[in-house]
Amino acid sequence: MTGFPPEVRDLVAQRATGCCERCHFATGDMEFHHRRPRGMGGSKADDTNTASNCLLLCASCHRDTEAQRTNSLHYGWLVRQGQDPAATPIWMNWRWMYLHDDGTTTYKEGA
Repeated sequence: MTGFPPEVRDLVAQRATGCCERCHFATGDMEFHHRRPRGMGGSKADDTNTASNCLLLCASCHRDTEAQRTNSLHYGWLVRQGQDPAATPIWMNWRWMYLHDDGTTTYKEGA
């Protein structure tokens, strides 16, 4: 499979409540983003097309996430190959959080 299945897209869209999960403002042309890129063998991992590996981003944030890779890795918008997206915190809603495969989130304790 090369992309997120419809049920994962639905979970992530519900989680995002129609807003970009990075800038939290944009609601227009939205794109589904793989936190852990599919290239370099990543598409073979079982958790590639899960909700914890997916973000709903506006086109501008998606471009910036891909272009500013060091910054994106720091904030969890990108995840390195071999890392578990569900175990990698992400800066979202002005807090450090974990994304879960059922479409829910939890705050990172102590952050």
